[in-house]
Amino acid sequence: MEKTIRILSIVLVAQLLLALGMSLTGPNLVAAHPNTPLFTLGDRPVDHLTIEGPDGARVVLAKQGQGWVLPDNGDYPADRTQVDTLLSRLEGLQRGLPVATTRGALKRFKVSDESFERRVLLAHGDDTLATLYLGSSPGMHHVHARTGKDDAVYSVDFAVYEAPDKAADWEDKTVLSFPQDSLERIDVAGLTLHRVPAAPVDKGADKSGANAETRPASTASWQVDGAGQGEVINPAGARDLAGKLARLRIGAVLGTGAKPEYGLDKPALTLSVTRKGGEPLEYRLGPTGKEGYAVLKSSARPEYFRVPGYTADALIKAAARTQLVQAAPAAPAAANTPSAEPEGNKSGNLGPGATDHRQTSQ
Repeated sequence: MEKTIRILSIVLVAQLLLALGMSLTGPNLVAAHPNTPLFTLGDRPVDHLTIEGPDGARVVLAKQGQGWVLPDNGDYPADRTQVDTLLSRLEGLQRGLPVATTRGALKRFKVSDESFERRVLLAHGDDTLATLYLGSSPGMHHVHARTGKDDAVYSVDFAVYEAPDKAADWEDKTVLSFPQDSLERIDVAGLTLHRVPAAPVDKGADKSGANAETRPASTASWQVDGAGQGEVINPAGARDLAGKLARLRIGAVLGTGAKPEYGLDKPALTLSVTRKGGEPLEYRLGPTGKEGYAVLKSSARPEYFRVPGYTADALIKAAARTQLVQAAPAAPAAANTPSAEPEGNKSGNLGPGATDHRQTSQ
């Protein structure tokens, strides 16, 4: 009996040691509760973001002031809204039920250290706050994911394309855009267009005798210098050109080096714009090539930009002289009609106090 008890005791101790060893060295089989954040960042804000993709693709984003830049691309401005949206989406990811909890499954779901669709590092300065792996997709707008501190794999509401791994996909396409009401002057096609602010509209005093309210008009007018004899400004054309310049979007950044193939030695369009309180800025736009895009250079930035062909063609058309001036309307002919007889005489009626000297037929 004592021998049996001794054997059973040894077996029990062995089982306890085995269980302890598995809990310390084995995978974490007890997954976190669902509907909790996939990861947390603590109290330090993210100011560096690195996104890596397959085949060595990599893009780095860094906070600079109130915006974001691409430090590996000369600190070119990144799309702030796009970065903020990505951070908000990542921080909002929730755990569901794990689809795998073993290290052997990481490669199968493409969330291992060696194989992944995206590896996202969120950092504050040189300190990494969280590492996120994004892998294969189990369905529409879902992706397998795990954090660097967890072997459990989850299916989360996210798509890989929301975290592009190329700098071109993060460039601020509106870097040349500006508020249209800040535009004061456009020099193009031998013409100078001046923006004339609309005069305030006086609504007058109300019936209670309150002070009059002055409301600025919503639009401004334009005037032109350099028009030929018999030409006046085309208001619709001036507004169209001003709007296209203010809302100009680039397609991609081509770098800061000039190349002969850009065609800027013989530009298709040259103009300058002056904004309130600023110096004139020159724009040179090359011809649209066979690839379907043109190259734009603005003195506001050191880079050369690619713009879609339809954008370039529309801007060239809007800047044409024929769109900005038109023939002056003919002066109305002077009226040359005999004086009309007073209305009272037409009807035979006499004015007050008048005497009728006409004879009445017998």
